[in-house]
Amino acid sequence: MRLLVAVILGPLLAAQTPVAVPQGAGRDAIVTLAAAVRPSPRQVAWQATGCNAFVHFGMNTFSDREWGDGKEDPATFAPTAFDAEQWVATFRDAGMSGLVLTCKHHDGFCLWPSATTAHDVANSPFRGGTGDVVGEVAAACRRGGMKFGIYLSPWDRHEPSFGTPAYQEVFRAQLRELCSNYGPLFEVWFDGAHCPPDDPTLFDWQAAFALVRELQPDAVIAITGPDVRWVGNEAGHTRTDEWSVLPLPHAAPGDLATDRDSWRALWALRARNQEQDLGSREALEAAKALCWWPAETDVSIRPGWFYHPHEDRQVKPLATLLDYWFAAVGGNAVLLLNVPADRRGLVAAPDAAVLADLGTYLRATFAADLAAGGTTKTYAKAGEVYFDAPTTVDLFDLAEDVVAAGQRVERFRIEVLQNGGWRECARGTTIGYRRLLRTAPITGDGFRYWIEQSRGKPAVARFALFQRPELATPPRIARDTTGQVTITTDGGELRYTTDGSPVTGDSPRYAGPFAFGDGGTVRARTFAAPGTAAPAFRTIGETAATFGIAPTGWRVVESSSEQGGAEAASKAIDGDPRTHWHTRYSPDTPRPPHHLVIDLGKARDLAGFVYQPRAEGDNGTVADYAFSVSADGTAWREVARGTFANIAANPVPQVVRFAAPATGVRFVKFVAVAEVRGRPWASCAELSVLLR
Repeated sequence: MRLLVAVILGPLLAAQTPVAVPQGAGRDAIVTLAAAVRPSPRQVAWQATGCNAFVHFGMNTFSDREWGDGKEDPATFAPTAFDAEQWVATFRDAGMSGLVLTCKHHDGFCLWPSATTAHDVANSPFRGGTGDVVGEVAAACRRGGMKFGIYLSPWDRHEPSFGTPAYQEVFRAQLRELCSNYGPLFEVWFDGAHCPPDDPTLFDWQAAFALVRELQPDAVIAITGPDVRWVGNEAGHTRTDEWSVLPLPHAAPGDLATDRDSWRALWALRARNQEQDLGSREALEAAKALCWWPAETDVSIRPGWFYHPHEDRQVKPLATLLDYWFAAVGGNAVLLLNVPADRRGLVAAPDAAVLADLGTYLRATFAADLAAGGTTKTYAKAGEVYFDAPTTVDLFDLAEDVVAAGQRVERFRIEVLQNGGWRECARGTTIGYRRLLRTAPITGDGFRYWIEQSRGKPAVARFALFQRPELATPPRIARDTTGQVTITTDGGELRYTTDGSPVTGDSPRYAGPFAFGDGGTVRARTFAAPGTAAPAFRTIGETAATFGIAPTGWRVVESSSEQGGAEAASKAIDGDPRTHWHTRYSPDTPRPPHHLVIDLGKARDLAGFVYQPRAEGDNGTVADYAFSVSADGTAWREVARGTFANIAANPVPQVVRFAAPATGVRFVKFVAVAEVRGRPWASCAELSVLLR
């Protein structure tokens, strides 16, 4: 077997197609093969971007939805101050390299004048019907030095031919327009939501890939495609061990983009995207072939993907964005951060402010590599940096030479030289294109890395050292079952607001828990203690939390089913998001719909409701819902019905606002129409209502 592997390795060094695993190969032989798999030039160029903007903009921006149904009137699309230059300037200042635009989302509305449909920007009021959003964004990117990419939804809820063989002609025509008319593309993004199956009579994926390769040979094809995979969630989580070399469960004899059998092997691997272990030695054992398929981490700066005015106070703080950035960019992945444009056609002020802080932080962090001021020594499995004076470090930056040697490192440690001796101060697993380790500040006369385990001889291309700027710690906001809000911080002075307005130095100082039973948005900010220099950031140290009415005096008067005990119906209104209601899941589990009827204790005027999915797992997580109100618990009026878009991938609290206020409501009925995976259950961590 060793001779066979050695014969294969030579031509693999430049291969861009899957690597066949010889029949009967053992784990060691497969690991040796994995060490020889290399990325394509387009994959390397894409990974070098590090962090890119994802802009969801379209019909949903104006209909206040996440997934449109394709029945919208094109006249609805009417931005009043669209400015692609403002987008590019904002993203470039945040340290982003590229921009991917949702040229067509699931509703089928095209942001460019398309010959394939009348459901497009040419039939909207934008620029008097002569506008082209895609064209303006592409041109702004070229002028601003940013890469441009396109998102084209394979699912089209407007096009009558969707689901028939005729649709693929429409789709390819749209793809050809986008790939032909807007200059170089660095990424083509095919969403996986309800995408057509791998059936060439219905939808020929190889034909779509071939078209991209023909017209945009340098662009990676992502998510449903051969070059880049979805990380497996929309919450910004990257695996601790993110491998780019992955095992295919079936033989893959040709190029992933053009060979149908190879693509089907990748399609089968695609089903495992949400698993934690994709590329370890154990995961490689059953491989029939090996491929280079790196991860992209997509997450939104807001709870939703499209702009919604009520989310202006729910933009994620700098600390959260930094967690996303370091986990993805520093975890052998690329971060695709969604920033939706608002109804004017601009990046909204709250989003722009935190993005400016992100750029300020990153520039300050990476302004100077401390290792450049020291003396370096490099060995086969180690690298050392020595300093003339004690130096403080809290960020370690490592990279493998993936072009020359692929991804090999499986485990490493960092040591610091103190008092003449070395001691361990940090530890990591995979490195790949880039690994960033954040630590508490460590002061020493030198630092070094040791490769403890690798797939063959490691090839570490970078060992850089940095010190991050100190930030005020964002406060933590919590509310108990009685409606009392508590705000805590690790240091500094706390100020807060209860009307959702930004916190300033003139806002009330937090002195202790306060009553907030009617709900709303609490914002709090940590200010530097008196006599301490304030950080030069616009938003740092602030956090926000939105609460519905505290469930004091509420009771469940009816439930379609409950498991009881720790999963009783009452857990849905106990004020504790760590507990949940779950319907019975014994062999005689009743089928949906399931419902809860709640007595609020007194009549209230309501503006909406909040459904919070269970904290762990997705059993029973509701996908389709209905919500009704009543004054007496007998006569009911339905006030909301719909789908919690993307809740399976992004299980955050779902805020639903009624089309019109519901007055005099004492009883509410929440109906779970369908579960995220079609199972016969329903669950709910917390159900709350919003006051008018």
